[in-house]
Amino acid sequence: MPEEIINLDAIAVGRSTFNVSIAPTEVTFNQVHSILYGDSSSALIYRFGRKYFNRTFDRSYPHTSLTKDTFTSIIKRIDQNLKLQFIVEVGSFTGNSASIMGNVLKKEYPGSFLLCIDTWLGDLNMWVNKVVWKHLAVTEDGRPTVYYQFLANIIEQNLTETVLPVSMSSIIGARFLRTYQFRPQLIYLDSAHEQGETLIELALYWNILQAGGVLFGDDWGWLSVRCDVKKFMYMRNITTEHFGNTWLMKKTLN
Repeated sequence: MPEEIINLDAIAVGRSTFNVSIAPTEVTFNQVHSILYGDSSSALIYRFGRKYFNRTFDRSYPHTSLTKDTFTSIIKRIDQNLKLQFIVEVGSFTGNSASIMGNVLKKEYPGSFLLCIDTWLGDLNMWVNKVVWKHLAVTEDGRPTVYYQFLANIIEQNLTETVLPVSMSSIIGARFLRTYQFRPQLIYLDSAHEQGETLIELALYWNILQAGGVLFGDDWGWLSVRCDVKKFMYMRNITTEHFGNTWLMKKTLN
């Protein structure tokens, strides 16, 4: 089991023991921005999005399976008693899927927001096989700069108060959410693609997902991802659906 490898309930050092009775009833953009970066009214991170790399709008990255129709149909799968307020994406890269979700949220669910967790450092396939290497945009001194493309894409679509990025690994991101007792109604997992990594992420983010919510992800066509999803489904006795390259599992209220 994943919890034999990693403590699913670990929280940041110095924080009090997890207490579900004080979990916030609603998570907002301004609340999370203030914790991470300061008050968004005076220090919105997008104000500095082009300070170091002046990127222009570019959605040419080819590996985005999520569509508006798919996302809209998944929203309908969450329990009808839940208010869609807080969504998490793990693995964002240039922001194509974040843009799709952000535009739907902005138009149909005012006040809701999307937290994007990514290192923006690429995955193993990119570094070994140089897949979509140009999109990773590695500088001469060896530092990927795709994060600034993400910022530019979000800015150009006027989603700066709907989509909030945080540069963390998937594990640190899960710890952050657990520490502050933030429970999303939807989680989109498109991060690790190596066998075993996805399994750990599934365990961590399933543990955080609000009861009645939906955990869904990309790349069902990848053997490593599909293997981990099926393994997690078997271990937790969860029913998984998939259509095209998207898979999902719903957390019961009980």
